[in-house]
Amino acid sequence: MKNRVFRLALPFVIFLLFSGLTFPDEGMWMLNQLGKLPISDMQKNGLQIPLEGIYNPDGTSLKDAIVLLGGGTSSFISAEGLILTNHHVAFGAIQSVSSVEEDRLKDGFLANTKEEEISIPSYNAQVVVSITDVTTEVLGAVNDTMSTDSRAKAIQSKMREIEKREKGDTEYEFRISEFYNGVKYFMYKYEVFKDVRLVYAPPTSIGNYGGEVDNWYWPRHTGDFALMRVYIAPDGKHAKYSKENVPYKPKVYLPISTQGYTENSFAMILGFPGRTFRYRTSPEILLAKDETLPLNMELFKMRMDIIEAAGKNDRATEIKYAGRWRGMANAYKNYQGTLEGMRRADILKLRKEEETKFSEFLSTDPELENKYGTVLSDIATLFDDLKTFNQKQIIMSQLMGSSDVLSLSNRFRNFAKSFTKDSTGEIKPPTAMYNELKDAFPNTYKNTNFVVDKDVLTAMILKAAELPPDQQIKIIQKIIGNKTGEKRNCAVREFVDDLYDDTKLLTTEGCLKLLSKDADDILDDEFVRFSNELDKDFSQIMPKSSAFNAKIGLLRSKLLEAHMAWKGFDIYPDANRTLRLTHGVIKSYNPRDAVHYDYQTLLGGIMEKETGEDPFIVPQKLQQLWETKDFGKYADPRLNDVPVAFIANLDITGGNSGSPVINGKGELIGLAFDGNWEAVVGDYVYQEPFNRSINVDSRYILFVLDKFSNAQNILNELTIK
Repeated sequence: MKNRVFRLALPFVIFLLFSGLTFPDEGMWMLNQLGKLPISDMQKNGLQIPLEGIYNPDGTSLKDAIVLLGGGTSSFISAEGLILTNHHVAFGAIQSVSSVEEDRLKDGFLANTKEEEISIPSYNAQVVVSITDVTTEVLGAVNDTMSTDSRAKAIQSKMREIEKREKGDTEYEFRISEFYNGVKYFMYKYEVFKDVRLVYAPPTSIGNYGGEVDNWYWPRHTGDFALMRVYIAPDGKHAKYSKENVPYKPKVYLPISTQGYTENSFAMILGFPGRTFRYRTSPEILLAKDETLPLNMELFKMRMDIIEAAGKNDRATEIKYAGRWRGMANAYKNYQGTLEGMRRADILKLRKEEETKFSEFLSTDPELENKYGTVLSDIATLFDDLKTFNQKQIIMSQLMGSSDVLSLSNRFRNFAKSFTKDSTGEIKPPTAMYNELKDAFPNTYKNTNFVVDKDVLTAMILKAAELPPDQQIKIIQKIIGNKTGEKRNCAVREFVDDLYDDTKLLTTEGCLKLLSKDADDILDDEFVRFSNELDKDFSQIMPKSSAFNAKIGLLRSKLLEAHMAWKGFDIYPDANRTLRLTHGVIKSYNPRDAVHYDYQTLLGGIMEKETGEDPFIVPQKLQQLWETKDFGKYADPRLNDVPVAFIANLDITGGNSGSPVINGKGELIGLAFDGNWEAVVGDYVYQEPFNRSINVDSRYILFVLDKFSNAQNILNELTIK
């Protein structure tokens, strides 16, 4: 179909399946559920395009402009494959092409021509082609006589079988996801683009203005955006980077609006939210509140402090660990906000009250009571069992990935254990595994400082030594013996020093030499031996974890079946990294007594926050633009200032970062980049008075591109309304 900006001339005919229902502006809705939305209310708020314009399984729609990118979302904004996303979604890409000599994180980046765009091999871009209900086929692989473990394995096996069958020899990827905790299964067909290039990034002083100080808080003044481009081979195939590749021409791309908005204007987001837990029970929430979130926070903070201290006077180290530090810092603050929100919302009380009503409903129907009457108590019992290994599971998961050298030693351990006899009787590793490991060496330690790596591993081992007696890790018990205090610290430091002194894994040459050895010699390397000892404990946890996941999966499925019998089938599923729509309005809020937050921030607010110290450093050119009031056509005429960010009661979570905020005409008015502090607990419970998405304004994006960066080559590509 002809490549075009999305213009709508479809007849405005909507058939509501459940017209008697009313909905709050809540929910991350699957695109095949749009008929369940309160279309008349959405129209009153300003929706002008038909639902077929948002999602049309038989033709083009806004869906075709939405792109899964890295850990977030992006969208096509030009006929030449240009995609717009958050600075923090592109952060890993920017970091990967930054150095002390060319500090693109600090200074930003602009490709003035397509030839100057930088390939980012670690990124790919994916667009949903189709969505198919495969519930009947998936669940046809199980029956009521199966054990929970056999049932879970059968479902996974059937899902992989269908995905492999559908892929065949096509270029598409097929991924089946469960919905409503396994009540339904849908298959998503993706077009995958393997050549993604960096086009533009503002300096960190714009793209991450306010840093962790402002993270998760409103008001925000962050220009959190970046631009990348998708390329394909000249013959239209999805090829990896090549100079001969050409920009992809998307079926649909979004025009960008400079018209602005007012409070209560319609807005919607299409994106790929990560995970929510709206249907979790009180025992599940209690364990998260008391143990899982606090322990993960403690481990993140410990690692962050080591990295931050090392990078304080060493920009090279700071750049190397920038992405990891920021990821952990974001998760740490998210968990902190979730815990505070759980307390403020008294979520346990709310959930227990709901469970009481749920149980009362089941008791009114003998058939439902017989089938689902024990589901809540069964979940509670299962979580009592999880408590016996939960802390060990958390610490081991973080420990195994905390050190780059340990991560590489894990790969060598797996490689050594893959040796088998070939047709001649010689014991050899799989060729593909050998080549994959060998090819990884040149870039293995690109972002590693061995002093930092050693310090993090030491701290993680010491933390693991504090596990409850019944969850101890054997190799760590052996290292510390009965030592306590400083003697324990010294024992661990000496052990880790010896690991790094004796291993061959710290250089490419050493790795290549070890790769050429036989399995026993590889397993005899000090670091690989340590990895192997850790894996013995980890291997004991995995069957427990698998059994738990199989049982809780089945129980959660039963719970949702019963929940649907209670509430009806017109509920949205938890987020699971599949394409969703959320709708609402631009809206201010009152976070607490006597405090009101307006719905937008301005360039003047950036200047008010400026301190001259990170993270509130304003670039000199931006200050000059403010002082001379050189706003161009991007100022709001009502405010005589450039809008920077705005909030809306749109229901989002992690993974929505970079999602386009779209007005009622199908035009991009901003990019989602954060949620507000009062709504971080929104992964567990949506509260309309508080839940707000924080979005960078399209006018600020254009202002920075035009006035600050003089990126005329980019502006000339865009369709600006």
